Amino acid sequence: MQKNDSFADMMILFFIMVIGAAEAAHLFGVFFHRPISVCSMIFGVLGVLSAAALLCLWAFHRSKSADHGVDRNRKHPYSRNEKFLLLLFVFLVLTQVLFMLIGKNVYTKGDMTVETVRSFLQTNSAYQVNPLTGQPYAEGLPSRIQILCLPMLYAAVSSIFHITPDVLVLYVIPVVTLLCCYGAYGCLAEGLFPENRSRQLCFLAAVAFLIWIGSYGYGMDGFGLIFTGWRGVTIRNAVLIPYAVSCCLRRKYLCLLLCVLAEACIVWTLYGMGVCLLTILGMLLAGRLRRGAGKEDADGGAC
Repeated sequence: MQKNDSFADMMILFFIMVIGAAEAAHLFGVFFHRPISVCSMIFGVLGVLSAAALLCLWAFHRSKSADHGVDRNRKHPYSRNEKFLLLLFVFLVLTQVLFMLIGKNVYTKGDMTVETVRSFLQTNSAYQVNPLTGQPYAEGLPSRIQILCLPMLYAAVSSIFHITPDVLVLYVIPVVTLLCCYGAYGCLAEGLFPENRSRQLCFLAAVAFLIWIGSYGYGMDGFGLIFTGWRGVTIRNAVLIPYAVSCCLRRKYLCLLLCVLAEACIVWTLYGMGVCLLTILGMLLAGRLRRGAGKEDADGGAC
């Protein structure tokens, strides 16, 4: 039930705040008809402010722990089993990253993300040109699609760091999503097995192994991570949901709200928007029932 923020927490929170910054810049550009160059500048400023806020939060928590005499950096030496599990986990992650970076290991059937990002950059505007035809939209786009911010996020990052949309979307973003996925599952391991590093490493190694296994079946989370890591559904399933579960276990309620808002920014309704909220409600209900059952057992024992 640790409430302190670890490095993995900071990584996931920064990832979520970047999504929020992209959504703010995207809505500004769509509703006020501002060019992508201006939206990219707004996104960059908000991203820097988010990083600064998280660094201040990290420093505050470390100083607070020091004031209470808690040394969170002190760890027992790794046992032989823990070293093996750590090496196994690192090996599985590195092989996944290499597999994603080498060759054309992507699945783009029915996906228009790269074309949409390229049209954003070429026209310097959001959702004004149909990427399939190169012509303006005849009837416009539904608002439920226009509010999704991932194309703006990728376009802004591509513009700021001068990375081509193909490389950014198909290779860089999937690796970032994979690493954030393991960060989220690391937080979940800490919530499930507090102060038990051996079980945490075993859990992470099992997750990495299952991701490899799932990569061979379309629709599995492993397939989404390995082949389509830029999609909002993949980010929701692999990052937001496990992190939300870990926050429920550690009672970090503000982070739960951030997970729900991040999902609303990246997932279209027909693809299951609201799964994070349903997961959180289910976890909170289960926790309440468990506490109620424990209280009844305690009262029965007292009688």
